[in-house]
Amino acid sequence: MGEEMKKVVSHVLLRIIFFSIVLQQLVIMAAPLPATLPVDQQEYLNDSAWAEDAKQANSNTNHFVEPSDDTRYVDYRYVGTHNSHVYPRFFKVVRQQDQTILGHLTYGVRGLMLDTYAWNLGWPSSLVGPKDSKICLSHPKPGPLAFTQKGTTTYQSLKYELRRIVEFMRANPKAVVTIIFENYSDNAELSKEIKDVMAHAKYDPIFKVADLSGENWPTLGEMRSKNKRLVMFTQTGGNTDVTFSQFVYMTENRYSTTDENKLCNLREESKNDKPLVAFNNFSGLAITVPTYTTRDRLVYDTVKRIITNCQSKKFANGRLFNGYWADRIVDSCNDLYSNKHKTIFEYVNELNAKPDKTKP
Repeated sequence: MGEEMKKVVSHVLLRIIFFSIVLQQLVIMAAPLPATLPVDQQEYLNDSAWAEDAKQANSNTNHFVEPSDDTRYVDYRYVGTHNSHVYPRFFKVVRQQDQTILGHLTYGVRGLMLDTYAWNLGWPSSLVGPKDSKICLSHPKPGPLAFTQKGTTTYQSLKYELRRIVEFMRANPKAVVTIIFENYSDNAELSKEIKDVMAHAKYDPIFKVADLSGENWPTLGEMRSKNKRLVMFTQTGGNTDVTFSQFVYMTENRYSTTDENKLCNLREESKNDKPLVAFNNFSGLAITVPTYTTRDRLVYDTVKRIITNCQSKKFANGRLFNGYWADRIVDSCNDLYSNKHKTIFEYVNELNAKPDKTKP
């Protein structure tokens, strides 16, 4: 085949991929969240903000195209929010995200990072969610230092946010969601609370350790057909029956840096040969970073350049990322869209639609 013909074929293929993404975007939208939680569970769930937050989340435009059923989980590309729980209701001084986790999910986010701690504070601190909760979400450790970022003594329980995630997944049966726990809580208690949430919800979409056959991660179609669509990792400790030990299965790059010369380097605990890949691009500054800065980490051309560069440097042995993790995703992408720019969402949609899953 001549060079001119190769260019024509390449151009045609790119147009097919582009129009495929556009068509899917028109057809596949996030299903609306219910206006209320089950009446018989409202007192137990202790979630008075559900109606307000579901309404806001339902007003979002979904920017993620759920990939085809034949896509393997190891080839699945998605956008993840770093410190997903650090949003304005609970973090009034310093935040990493702009909407609730429900808002992230309806916007198209499919990866969540949550910091878990044992709940051991008394008055005047309080915990939102079921009264039997023993694990909270915070940043950093609950107490005086956290208050300097939170500006409030009200904390989320793990059960509060996890039940919300489950309700989104119930409404959206094609969604495959990944959670990474930066776990400072006891893993046995974490596992127990996760299972408590599923039992009260009467809905269990967890992909469990026992569901993994050797190193053969399933296709998204298999996960959907069996309703095994929630994959959870912990950064410390071994596997439990419902969580995977992250660094046994996942390669991760440096965190708390946006320096392109450092982003292709491994996180200290990580090894380069794991089947899954987490790619971080966020700063470690204890401030609310303005969107004119954070949007630069989410604009299509920059992300593609960084990923292409890291592949050429053999980060993760040349494999592409699964989750691309960043701060202030909703407001940053809204800023980019208002200025007619493509974002990380268009990039992951493009990668998921490509027949060749190895090319950036």
